[in-house]
Amino acid sequence: MSSSFLLFTKQFRRELLIQMRQIRFLVNACLFFLIFLFMFPLTIKPEVVLLRTIAPGLVWMGIMLSLLLSAERLFQQDYEHGVIEQWIVSGQSLPLLVAAKVIAHWLFNLLPLLVLCPLVSLLFSLNAWETGVLALTIICGTPSLLFLCALAAAFSVGINQKGLLMALILLPLTLPILIFGSGTVHIAMQGLPISAYLSLLSAMSVVAMGFLPYAIAGIIRISHVE
Repeated sequence: MSSSFLLFTKQFRRELLIQMRQIRFLVNACLFFLIFLFMFPLTIKPEVVLLRTIAPGLVWMGIMLSLLLSAERLFQQDYEHGVIEQWIVSGQSLPLLVAAKVIAHWLFNLLPLLVLCPLVSLLFSLNAWETGVLALTIICGTPSLLFLCALAAAFSVGINQKGLLMALILLPLTLPILIFGSGTVHIAMQGLPISAYLSLLSAMSVVAMGFLPYAIAGIIRISHVE
């Protein structure tokens, strides 16, 4: 096995272990997602057609906000404990370490979102096909969304009250993902083919996973120059 693969797997396992020990942050993000979805329909007319119309966009907005909440401390603890400094001085591939960290964080957050899909379908009267499409869009689209959250988190490392800064950085960049993610479910509701939309979501995730680790690593290096 190559040294890069061993480094990636070692970092990946470390991050999964950290995530399991800090399960409260995942619980908080899931509770926020559920509260967001349950409270918003109370402000509109209880019409099935209206709920189905707003469901895809509302779900994807909730996903983005919950991922932003969970990613707020993505690099903060490593920064406070000096782990990031060790990464930099070790001479190891910083983009590879960042990629392993973010992918582990994504997998740990993905499972609860998929588990909650049936509950979302009951809340917004989605059928089995539409629920399956929603799950597919989450699998294909959330990697790029979380890498963008990680980019915003890297910008705000060491800054107090970082939530507003992360939101300002992130929101404009996530619009294409939100549009295609919700649009795929809308297309499925109309009985039209969804392969093109899923391909675009997957392509955005592949591009994000390929290039954003280098951008995040560069930001981390610059922030530690001083």
